[in-house]
Amino acid sequence: MSNERVILCGGLSASSDARGIDTVPLSLWGKDSNVTLKVSDISQKMVANIAPALIDLLEIATYVYCADQATTRGGGSSREYGAKWRRQFRFHIPVREPDLWSSRPVRTALCDTLGFLSDDEYEFTFKKLAKPPPVDQYLDFGDEGATGFQAEEVVLFSGGLDSLGGAIQEAIADKRSVALVSHRSSPKIDNRQRALLEDLKRHSPPTQPFHVPVWINKEKALGREYTQRTRSFLYASLGAVVARIFGLWRVRFYENGVVSINLPISPQVVGGRATRTTHPQVLNGFSEIFTSVLQKRFEVENPFRWKTKAEVVKSIRDHGCGELIKHTVSCTHVWEMTTLKTHCGTCSQCIDRRFGTLSAGCADAEDPQEMYDVDLLRGERPPGDSRTMLESYVGMAKRVRGMTDTAFFTEFGEVHRVTRHIQGMSVHDAATQILALY
Repeated sequence: MSNERVILCGGLSASSDARGIDTVPLSLWGKDSNVTLKVSDISQKMVANIAPALIDLLEIATYVYCADQATTRGGGSSREYGAKWRRQFRFHIPVREPDLWSSRPVRTALCDTLGFLSDDEYEFTFKKLAKPPPVDQYLDFGDEGATGFQAEEVVLFSGGLDSLGGAIQEAIADKRSVALVSHRSSPKIDNRQRALLEDLKRHSPPTQPFHVPVWINKEKALGREYTQRTRSFLYASLGAVVARIFGLWRVRFYENGVVSINLPISPQVVGGRATRTTHPQVLNGFSEIFTSVLQKRFEVENPFRWKTKAEVVKSIRDHGCGELIKHTVSCTHVWEMTTLKTHCGTCSQCIDRRFGTLSAGCADAEDPQEMYDVDLLRGERPPGDSRTMLESYVGMAKRVRGMTDTAFFTEFGEVHRVTRHIQGMSVHDAATQILALY
């Protein structure tokens, strides 16, 4: 079976050249709506002058994210993945500014960035949206609307360890007024994010962060693929819209450099399965998309690019927030989370996290061993992906520590892709910095 899909958005019909190809209808409005987008705690005054192209951006990012989940890559383990890993998406989307979105700079930036981010192929056809729904349908004007609040920075806040470190850096260390934008993908994560925010606010008077939570809901039948590599495009787009509401021209992701740069540590972490959320090429691509849409330079940054996970954890502890670490969630297997076991202990993110907290000297009260379903050092791991993943982490650490510079750059050819996308640094200096990081 082909892994090509035609994604029909906002009630559009398939064209004649789409016959015989599986279609996925997605709509944010009308009687056939199957996707819900809700931005909370934004005041009416703040969105009075939001540009139509930014509303288009929100809708496009939501459709891309939902189509990603609605189309399986072929299975749940490395043995099941194969020819179906790479998918071909043909989007048909009604927008308010069709000429802008159909322009070569916007479409090229969109297709190239999403293609690298998710390891898929993209094609977009934009048509004029005849009767745009009011923007109010996406907004929840709650009592906590940010009347009078002015952000100095907008930061993407997932509720994970690195994003907590970023929020602490901005609000506590740098004493900035910061808006934290969160994507609430499930009630479990929502509750965790809110509790973590309240803890963070207690540590950061008088520059308390303002939270902008966003719900993306979809029909259950659309949840067929868990990798969700386009989630960071949705995140970045949400951040860009919030940044413009506050009159800002940049957003910040915070993720440690080892995960961000994404050198292949294991055969189990390859292609789109390896996170490219904040890969330098992706962040530059997001910046290019938003700059083309807004027609003015818009930056997307990762200030933790040269930090290891352990250094991020140490920074959290040094600013007196070590007790917040246990409230963060890094695990990719959110659906398996329980009140006691918040981390599986076997996915790459759990392994990254636990090595980082142990290396940083966290006490058990800060990152309790009992939170992990499988203990990093002593947990029983059956043969298969879980065991091989951990062996690969340890093996890579040993190899890198004993490698010459030449051997490092020979084995990890991916470095040469990264160095071209480190802005403000020569290729040589960027390569040197990556080697030092690892």
